[in-house]
Amino acid sequence: MEFGVSIALYTVMLMISLTLLLSFSDSPWQYAIAVLPIIPAIMVTVAVLRGLKQLDEMQKHIQLMSFAISFVIVGLTTFTYGFLENTGLPHIPYVWIFPFMIVSWGLTTPLVSRLYQ
Repeated sequence: MEFGVSIALYTVMLMISLTLLLSFSDSPWQYAIAVLPIIPAIMVTVAVLRGLKQLDEMQKHIQLMSFAISFVIVGLTTFTYGFLENTGLPHIPYVWIFPFMIVSWGLTTPLVSRLYQ
């Protein structure tokens, strides 16, 4: 429940932030408005950590391995692409790195779980 509420708040704050930035693009408030979604993002992080705390030792180990693998995937991918940007490939905004890490963590978890069946 905590995770769902946090994600919903994140979605709402993101839409509010993007909408307000259109009106306040030259305002000193633009920086505060731009980071509004960070507040519920922190709430999502806390919810995930609380959920991980409730897992048994095997599930914690699976999550740790999945996170480690996603860390390597994202790290090597962004590192490689950073070099490729020197060849003229378009720059990818940093805001996409964290979602990439979350998706890769989610995709590696079932694969790591199979190792322990």
